[in-house]
Amino acid sequence: MKDGIELTLVGLLKKYGPAQVSLPIESGQTVLDVIGRLGLNPELVAIVMVNGRQRFKDSPLHPGDRVKLLPLIGGG
Repeated sequence: MKDGIELTLVGLLKKYGPAQVSLPIESGQTVLDVIGRLGLNPELVAIVMVNGRQRFKDSPLHPGDRVKLLPLIGGG
């Protein structure tokens, strides 16, 4: 997407939107802004990947970025 990002939701996060979607972004928006637009509780997102590298939720986004959000994973 030229003026936006490609977003992938993994695991339990898929219930908050399509598994993959293109989203427009504005200059200065962060991963946390995108999480809020989806109506996601930020605490559900354990790992953020931007262009294949782990980033923080307050990382700025740029047009063309590929963002993957991964949930907390529990087990025992």
